[in-house]
Amino acid sequence: AASKKKRTGARAAVVVVLCLVLVCVVAAAVALGLVSRRVKSFAGGASFSLDYQITSTAAEEPALYKVLAQFGGTSGRVNGQYTPEALELYPQASGSSQPLTRLYISKDETLYDAGQLYRTLRSSITDNYPLAGVLIPEWNMGSYISQTQLASLLGVDDTATSLQSMNDFQLDLKKIKKVQPENAKAGYLYFRLETDDTAADSPVLTLGVEKSGLLRAVSPAVHILLDIPAHGIHTELTGTVTPAAPTLTTPTSRMQDSDIASLVQLRQTVESVVQFVQGVASGTQSAS
Repeated sequence: AASKKKRTGARAAVVVVLCLVLVCVVAAAVALGLVSRRVKSFAGGASFSLDYQITSTAAEEPALYKVLAQFGGTSGRVNGQYTPEALELYPQASGSSQPLTRLYISKDETLYDAGQLYRTLRSSITDNYPLAGVLIPEWNMGSYISQTQLASLLGVDDTATSLQSMNDFQLDLKKIKKVQPENAKAGYLYFRLETDDTAADSPVLTLGVEKSGLLRAVSPAVHILLDIPAHGIHTELTGTVTPAAPTLTTPTSRMQDSDIASLVQLRQTVESVVQFVQGVASGTQSAS
C-alpha cells in the first residue's frame, strides 16, 4: 500500500510539473505573439517625434554635417513618419518653431526641401534685420532639390548626399538582435536591426524601447542610436513612436537643373545683403 501511494504521489508530481511547463510554454507563446503583433504594427508604418543630437565621427566634417552646422541643425527636434517604402523627416533646429527643412527618402532617391530651408533662413535674417526683407527676394523655384543636384551644388559625389540606405532597415523579428550599447538607458531593451548590406561602411541602427511601455503604451518611449560611417556621423534620438498608416507621396515641386545656378546666385545675394545690413546696423550703433 505504501509503495502504491508513492507511485501515485510521483505521478501526481510529474503531472504538476508538466502542467507548470505547459503553463510556461503557453505564457511564452502568448508573450511572443503579443511582441510579434506589436512589432508588425510598427513595421507597417508609424509617426514619431524625437529630440536629436548629431555629431561628426570623421576627421574632416562631412558635407551634410557642414550644411546642418551652418544652419544650427546639428541638434533639435525631428518629427516625421514612415512606411516600408518611404520616410519623411522634418528636422527643427533648437530654439526654432519652424522645420529647418523637409526630407523625403525612398529606395530610389533623397530629396531635400531647399525652399523651406531658404524661407527659414530668410525669416531668421529679417527677424533680426527688418531692412533685409526689402533686399532679399522670396523663393520662386521648385521646392525640393535632389541628391544629385545638391551634390553638384556642394561639389561632392552624390553618394555624400544620398540617404536611401535608411530604408534598408525593416522591423523583422528574424532580423533583430538583442544588444547592450555602452550608453544604454536604464529600463530599456535594445535591439540591433540587421540588413542585407554587409559593407564595412553600411549604417548601423540600434533601437532601444522602454520595457514598461513595450506592450502597454500606445506610443512607447524609444532611444535610437544611428551610425552612418559613409557620412561620418553619429545620431542619438530620444522620444516616442506611434503606429500609424501614413500615405507618403513623392514631392512634385522639384527644382530644375537650370535652377542650380540661380540658387548659387541667390545665396551670394543673401550673403551680400546680410553683410551690408550688419554694416549699416553697426554704423548706426556707433553713431548713437
